[in-house]
Amino acid sequence: MGTRKVEDRFGQDLVEPLLRRVLLAIVVAAVLIAVVSAVLGITRILFSSLINAATAGIMLVLVRRGCVLAASLAVSLVLALSTIYTLVSGYGLLDVGVLALPSLFLLTSVLLSSRWTLAVVVTTNLTVLSVGLSERWGWLVTPNSAFVGYDDIFDAVILLTTTAAFVQYLVSTLRRSIVQARVAQARTRDILDATSDAIVIHDANDGRIVEVNETTLLMFGCSRSDLLAYTPGSLDHERSFDYVDQAVDYVRRAVTDGSQSFESSARDKEGHTFWLEAILRAANIGNERCVVAVLRDITARRRLEQRVREAETFRAVGQLAGGIAHDFNNQLVGILGNAEFMIEVAGNPAEVRACAESILTSGRRAADLTRQLLAFARRGRHHNLPVNLHQLLGEVVALACRSIDKRIVLEQQLDAECAVTVGDASALQNALLNLLLNARDAMPSGGTVRFVTRNVNLPHHGDRDSGSGLAPGKYVEISVTDTGSGIEPNIMSKVFEPFFTTKSSGTGMGLAAVQGTVLEHQGTVEVESEVGRGSTFRLFLPVGSEAKVLEPTVSSLRPLQQNRGRILVVDDEAAVASTIKRALKRGGYDVNSCSGGQAALALYQPHTFDLVLLDMMMPDLDGVEVLRRLRSSDATARVVIMTGHAPESIQTRLLEFPDVTVLSKPFLPNELLKKVREILGQAEPN
Repeated sequence: MGTRKVEDRFGQDLVEPLLRRVLLAIVVAAVLIAVVSAVLGITRILFSSLINAATAGIMLVLVRRGCVLAASLAVSLVLALSTIYTLVSGYGLLDVGVLALPSLFLLTSVLLSSRWTLAVVVTTNLTVLSVGLSERWGWLVTPNSAFVGYDDIFDAVILLTTTAAFVQYLVSTLRRSIVQARVAQARTRDILDATSDAIVIHDANDGRIVEVNETTLLMFGCSRSDLLAYTPGSLDHERSFDYVDQAVDYVRRAVTDGSQSFESSARDKEGHTFWLEAILRAANIGNERCVVAVLRDITARRRLEQRVREAETFRAVGQLAGGIAHDFNNQLVGILGNAEFMIEVAGNPAEVRACAESILTSGRRAADLTRQLLAFARRGRHHNLPVNLHQLLGEVVALACRSIDKRIVLEQQLDAECAVTVGDASALQNALLNLLLNARDAMPSGGTVRFVTRNVNLPHHGDRDSGSGLAPGKYVEISVTDTGSGIEPNIMSKVFEPFFTTKSSGTGMGLAAVQGTVLEHQGTVEVESEVGRGSTFRLFLPVGSEAKVLEPTVSSLRPLQQNRGRILVVDDEAAVASTIKRALKRGGYDVNSCSGGQAALALYQPHTFDLVLLDMMMPDLDGVEVLRRLRSSDATARVVIMTGHAPESIQTRLLEFPDVTVLSKPFLPNELLKKVREILGQAEPN
């Protein structure tokens, strides 16, 4: 019943535009016939043409006001009356006007329902029968009356009835096909518009958008004409739908290489940025080669993944905290114990020296542990910087050695000639540590974890069995292999799913976070496992360029005497400032100190100090801001930034000051003096 109503609705939609065209054609044709009749002096045809033109004009007005059925009936009635008038006033049953009746049947079949068409056909045939009998019985006298027989009358009725039935069948079949096609098209449109994903159809040749659904319009906040009129790469467009420009290459690949997928940021018409996931597949639509793209807004998912990665970082730190605290406390025992021994053996220089050396060794180990922990926990997210993966692996192994079971052996085989990628060192380190912690959990009785790196060249992603979709190029492969319990085959496909875990206390986000991090770095991760024989996770990361180390510029201004010069120490920690000041004075320098950025700016005058040692984190102004103000008053000021944080995050803030050196805390007095002499261009003392 619902389908019938839908078809009736679309049938009515077809009638109105067709009726308008028919009426307009009748008006034009009738006017032309009237003009010709007037010229030839044929009054009968002139009168009939004017009536038809006037009637069609009136009906056209009714159609525009929505009276479609009334206008259709009126048109059919007028044409029937006009035909009857022609027969009666002309040559009767054998008049040429009878040829208009098939056209009348065709018009009524198109414009009216079957019941109305049947009424018109019956009425018309009765009229023709009446005209023929009137001629035969002498009631209607025409030039052809003598030639009309009963067989002619019934032949005419049978012929007209057969013609009407054929026309009705033909029109109803065509009408049903058209209506069904329109119903199917409308249903397809409704289904596409009802989907929560945006669907975009691209031209396979140039990537131009040829069709979209309603969700796409909501996603980009624009009209259909805005998207359909946009040309990829157009610079004069008022609003750039940068998704189209990004998708052009993937459209070409979808045609030649098969299905494509990518994630990227996009902008709507108002310029708001969001993240989307696109899956593209080539298809033939209407005998044209197109590419269908399904777009999904993943902004919320990306934010969740970011929070998950941060949560995984803290979880990993929590798992390492026990081992780190144990190792750090060991160093404190050595420092505190030897400090107390120094007090007790103050009169014995050899004992004092031995205690001092022990304190120095423990302090160095504590500093190294702190440096590794800072490297792991730093928050330098979304930095695209060159990362040495061999160095990163060394940090992970060094950090893990202090917290995992001593029965687990960590091995490294670093065969990659180029082990540099571009990305976020903290995120990659967290991913590697998550893999290491998973390997540890798979070996409760001990075993071996082996890290192996090598370079691989991928000429084409289709050549790989994994079907990972990596772009052709050179990659660093990092494999993490354990000798643990392995992964069951029935859950192998689920290991990267968020919240899936086989551990009683796990979050199920560790491997999902690993995969998310690797995908963000334009790489992929694969897993192989055999129950009882361990697992291997392979990370493929694109090879990047080596980092350019910013070397401090040694100024040739104001040459100094050996171990002479004025130095300003700026640090809010009194103990740190006192130690640095004592070390510099022992080196022969004239030292002033202050405890904050504002005090340093008030104390500093151009050409007053030869070097400024500036702490990064201070309560009033941070080191970069103080540096910026110092350089505005003295462009030649020599400055060293001292920081207890990971230097990578500091280096990115100092890109506008390439000659400034970053000195990481803690440092030994001799290391400080060596760096100061290097910056001031002074030679080492004999």
